[in-house]
Amino acid sequence: MIFGTAPLLALDRECESNLAHLGTLHQLRGMMLKTYSSPSDVQRFSDREMEELRRGWMIWVRPSDGTGPVARKEFSVQAVDGSNRDRVEQSGNKVYEVLVSVPRKRSLIRENFPVYIGNVEITYEGGGRTRTKKEAVNAWMNPGTSRTFDLGTISERAHATIEAAAAPRHVKMALVEIHLRQAVSQDDPANPAHSTIQMLQRIREDPDSATVDAELAALDATLFPGTASVPILTIVDDLRRADRLMRSEKAEEQEQGSLLLKETLRRLR
Repeated sequence: MIFGTAPLLALDRECESNLAHLGTLHQLRGMMLKTYSSPSDVQRFSDREMEELRRGWMIWVRPSDGTGPVARKEFSVQAVDGSNRDRVEQSGNKVYEVLVSVPRKRSLIRENFPVYIGNVEITYEGGGRTRTKKEAVNAWMNPGTSRTFDLGTISERAHATIEAAAAPRHVKMALVEIHLRQAVSQDDPANPAHSTIQMLQRIREDPDSATVDAELAALDATLFPGTASVPILTIVDDLRRADRLMRSEKAEEQEQGSLLLKETLRRLR
């Protein structure tokens, strides 16, 4: 008995998830059957449902393609190397990496100039602790180059400070940037409603009757094997289209509507 409970509990959770999934689909179908519903209504419904289902179930990850959000700051260096240094600072949330960059150009047509980088200090919070990462770069960085500082974690919040200076002839013309690369949120696969969220995402991308009917047919096949799923939304759409055509003043469209009506009714037999 004891060894058999885990599979049964897993089966119960899967069944409960599928039934919740089915309930969401029927609620959505009921809304779409109303004559005044639109694709925008379907998308708003999906957004509201996903927001509720995701509550407490989002995780933060590094973007796999490196195209996540970046908290960026540009600074025209005013300090002269050998006399003093500017302190350039930037803060951001969910930071996992800090990049110090000297861009190739200051604008579309103006070339940039080298920047001397002194100390780099990054303070970041995570896991209930505050950590500090320090590195003495103490080197000139040429235009088109950068230095990356990996925090080794996704911080709750990070604050980066760099020391920068320029050659006397390049003061207020040399440009340096701080980029705080930030994590992105994604659905936790452990969320019991994960499959429902994925389904709502598919419907949101293609909010039409055929999509919802297909989702219902796939779920019906899982929950009720051997039972044919009726594409109600598609049928209703065809009946409404047939009605509009038959009300047309054009004989050709009236004939098209009559044929569509007959074909649709034939599918209901």
